[in-house]
Amino acid sequence: MSKADFGQTKLTDILLKDNIKSSFILLSFIFSIIIYLYFPSIKTRSLKQIIFAPSIKIYLSIYSIGMLIIFVGSGLLQGGNWYDNRHNFFESYGSLTLLVAFILNSSKILIIASLTHNWLIKKISFLKFLLFVGSFTIFDMVFSGNRIYLFCTVMLIALIYVKKFPKKTLLLSPVIIPGIFIFGYFGSIFKHIRGPLFYHGFPTFKIFVLALVRAIGIEPPNPTLFFLGISESVNVNVIYTLFNSYDNFLYGSTFLKPIFFYLPRSIWESKPESITIITAKTYGGASLVTTIIGEMYMNFHLFGLIILPVFLWFTDNILTFSLKKYGSISRLIMFIIGLLMFRMPFSDEFLVFIFLILILELSNNFKRYKFKIRANEH
Repeated sequence: MSKADFGQTKLTDILLKDNIKSSFILLSFIFSIIIYLYFPSIKTRSLKQIIFAPSIKIYLSIYSIGMLIIFVGSGLLQGGNWYDNRHNFFESYGSLTLLVAFILNSSKILIIASLTHNWLIKKISFLKFLLFVGSFTIFDMVFSGNRIYLFCTVMLIALIYVKKFPKKTLLLSPVIIPGIFIFGYFGSIFKHIRGPLFYHGFPTFKIFVLALVRAIGIEPPNPTLFFLGISESVNVNVIYTLFNSYDNFLYGSTFLKPIFFYLPRSIWESKPESITIITAKTYGGASLVTTIIGEMYMNFHLFGLIILPVFLWFTDNILTFSLKKYGSISRLIMFIIGLLMFRMPFSDEFLVFIFLILILELSNNFKRYKFKIRANEH
């Protein structure tokens, strides 16, 4: 078990030979996800026939404002620990800061999906796309401290590229494989970099290099640690612990968070919390990732095996229906939000999706309003 990730928790190492029953439960949940893939989908208009032009400038403006609010509000520009400053800021201002965070994350998805969309329709070249999307996601990882959006972007590009150019991918594998190791290793050790990066305010290149050297010293390159880190297999440890010991079942309360998010805790102190917070309160640490499997188990025990495929089918169709008028970019958004919903607290990501739809609607109305004004002027 990774002491860097779980040193402050009650979690212990899991030996598979001693956890046969839990392994069968995990395989059963995976099988229930496979069953969902064979459920019939509700037919909608072909997304490829709908032309939609994303408003990257608007999404970038929203992202910039959101990042500025968090940086100024948390005092990171004056120095301090990345995690402590953010945690205190979010705790002090409650729902208002969470609202900013959800809108900020929505804008990230829209920026990544829009850049990918423009590459696929050949509006920008592949090299320009890599430069833009790479610069944005690395910038975001450094200044937000979150690696998940970089991971989603890499997975999205990799799957599209393999599908479009299978032979070229095979020929370039001697270059791609070492590149994946270097890239993945940096992503893995970033958890050691982000903490001290803002100790003295806005980081300079020298401070970043010092933090990088420190991180390499803490976690030297190691193939085993690389594969464990890049796959985030440590989170399986959390799932096994839940199967072995969790019995305070929540009966779906964490999935109700999107309905009651808007109520402040001063009105309803015990309103539903994110599953990562509940798990951390049980096993220690600041937050613990359960994935959709762990969240389903914590809510419904083994009944989750029956509920999960139906729940995923229902969610899939809600998202598809909500995005049906946004053309081919919808598939890109669905891929990213799907990864996030499996990896992150479901309710949090569903709220991110709600704000994403609001941003799309408002930006579209804004564009129509601008064109109407210009038409009247002429």
